[in-house]
Amino acid sequence: MRQIYQLTQVLERVIAAVVGLKGKGQSQEAIQITNQALTEHLKLDIDALLDMDADQMIEKLEEHAGMNHENLENAADLFYELGTIVAGEVNKDVESAQLYERALRIYRYIESEGTIYSIDRNHKIQEIEQRLSES
Repeated sequence: MRQIYQLTQVLERVIAAVVGLKGKGQSQEAIQITNQALTEHLKLDIDALLDMDADQMIEKLEEHAGMNHENLENAADLFYELGTIVAGEVNKDVESAQLYERALRIYRYIESEGTIYSIDRNHKIQEIEQRLSES
């Protein structure tokens, strides 16, 4: 239980830091903050997660003792926010799409495996699908 709480706190702090960088053209700093936290707490980084097949990525995340559906959703939120920051920069469409696709895959996984419906999650799924169809 303690590991779940600790991971929740870490992911929420990273999301807050990343959201604070929106609109400032600091995607590299956002990725650096994310990588530092993921490496420290999950022994993974963004590149390692993006290099994996989406299902393999989810399995790898679930291997962590503190990972539950809430923290998986936090991880999806993190990919979503990173995708949004990267999308605001020139020539970053491919990188942004990769981040959005990972967020979308995790959200869909939670929708299919979870027992709690979330309007916010559903809205993010629709928004990501729209952004991916436009790129």
